[in-house]
Amino acid sequence: MKKTIPDSIIEEIRSRADIFEVVSEFVPLKKAGKNYKGLCPFHSEKTPSFSVSPEKQIYHCFGCGAGGNVFKFLMEKEDLPFVDAVKRLALRFQVSIPESSFNSQGGASRNERETLLNCNTLATQYFASLLKHPQAGKSAREYLSSRGFDDQAIEDYQMGWAPAGWRNLLAHLEGQVKCSRDTLAKYGLVSKKDAADTRDKKDAYYDRFRERLIFPIQDSHGNIIAFGGRVVGDGEPKYLNSPETLVYKKGRQLFGFNKAKEAIRRENQVLIVEGYFDQMRAWVNGVQNVVATCGTALTAQQALLLKPFTARVVLVFDADPAGHAAAERGFEVLQEHGLSVFVAVLPEGHDPDSLIREQGKDAFLKLIQDAQPFVHYVLDRILRSAETRTTEDKVGAINRVLPVLAKINNSVERSEHIRYVAEKVGVEDRAFLEEMRKSLAQNKNRVDAPVSSKKGNHDPEWYLIQLMLADTEAARDIAANVALTEYENPVYQGTANLLYGLIERDQPLRVDRLIDRTDQPEVKSVLTQVGMEPILFDNVKKAAADCIHEIRKRAIDNKINDLKKQRNEAERAGQTDRSRELHQQMREIQVSLHPQ
Repeated sequence: MKKTIPDSIIEEIRSRADIFEVVSEFVPLKKAGKNYKGLCPFHSEKTPSFSVSPEKQIYHCFGCGAGGNVFKFLMEKEDLPFVDAVKRLALRFQVSIPESSFNSQGGASRNERETLLNCNTLATQYFASLLKHPQAGKSAREYLSSRGFDDQAIEDYQMGWAPAGWRNLLAHLEGQVKCSRDTLAKYGLVSKKDAADTRDKKDAYYDRFRERLIFPIQDSHGNIIAFGGRVVGDGEPKYLNSPETLVYKKGRQLFGFNKAKEAIRRENQVLIVEGYFDQMRAWVNGVQNVVATCGTALTAQQALLLKPFTARVVLVFDADPAGHAAAERGFEVLQEHGLSVFVAVLPEGHDPDSLIREQGKDAFLKLIQDAQPFVHYVLDRILRSAETRTTEDKVGAINRVLPVLAKINNSVERSEHIRYVAEKVGVEDRAFLEEMRKSLAQNKNRVDAPVSSKKGNHDPEWYLIQLMLADTEAARDIAANVALTEYENPVYQGTANLLYGLIERDQPLRVDRLIDRTDQPEVKSVLTQVGMEPILFDNVKKAAADCIHEIRKRAIDNKINDLKKQRNEAERAGQTDRSRELHQQMREIQVSLHPQ
């Protein structure tokens, strides 16, 4: 399309539109000499390489090479054609554009984008009128009322109703705009049958949305760019969205963002929910920094859409496996673009809509307040389904969370998470913590348990292995009284497993033969080291009994420490009765260890 706005008008807009002011709406900028710097809005980066010059009224990114003037910036950031960018800036900086500027050959013409947006507006008005219609919209109004949405909410979201007929919207639009049916199909408002399915060409086109509640989808400036339709009652699919068009790319939009963006900036936090009703319920109840994905996975473009407004994202997803998978995918995308990700887990059987409706806004806000950093959320899920009694268990749990830690680029944030992981798993060994940090620095997604080249001072597990190799009777006694799960060191546990198998078959325990029965180098090392060490005990039987007792005592101490943690958590949560009950259990175990 030819540029129809006079150069004089464009120059006036250019002179009034300050590039620093325009860019600052999307990118936090800091003074750097004569210029301003910030993180580039066009690619992911951690160190600012995006520069704005108020003096020259230009911008440039030294990372990706993007650059231009104020018009170019708005075109790239908002995906606008040149004329729309000019019009947007003219409105913003109060420059009048004569209507004649948009006339061509004496007739009013619009570009395709404007025509599409106009058709969407007409469709919205049509759907809205039917929802208000006493008979046609009755069932839809009753449904919305049953879900607690009043007339004000319906009006705020410009909701509508698509009736059951096959060509109602089609007939309405044909009476309003000069668009071919092919064009309306291209805009996603009607659908077209395959040529083989129809003889009459006119019968090939039919309304895309039928017997559905209509949610208009708006871009960040409030333009209606697409629609979502939900069945009321039975029907498949439950939700039907517009196809992608010139103005609608689903991976670039978030439902409700146009309403939420100022609240997101004000609260410095965005809440991401899944459905239309979830976003609406929060909004009408005063929680306004909320957007919805509406069934699509989060994308890099959506992360970039949010980034100028906040650095903190709270994912509010269901507690089921699908919700967990959505949270994992969202974390990866958001983290890559420098956003801190938290997770608020909904109570089982609830979504934000039902939670607010049944328990009130305060219950939802409490859930948000208690949102965990994503790493903590993942670790807590792992710990709920895994034992962490032995060192091997702990290593396993850490190795499951390590890939998540590896994605965190901020070293301070990562160190905090390492401390949390170590505390929750119960790792106090400094060498082990250092091994975790080293693995992350080297982009390794696993860590091995450190095994000392020498036995620890008074390690009962080491002595049990030495005693089994030294005395057949002690070996049988130890195998009968110490379960493999009671060995905390995974290498000693593997060694004991080898010995127990031979003891059960009444085979001799000879180091020179044992080392041929294992492929594990750590186990071979323990066997040869134990074989070279002198026996320090005069009474082997008593030494075995003492070591068994020490192993048992250690298990009880672990149980007491676990109860202490549970008691402290209950105290923090205000669960007085639960705290007392756990304290009593702890005291009973302590008394059993030291009877009067």
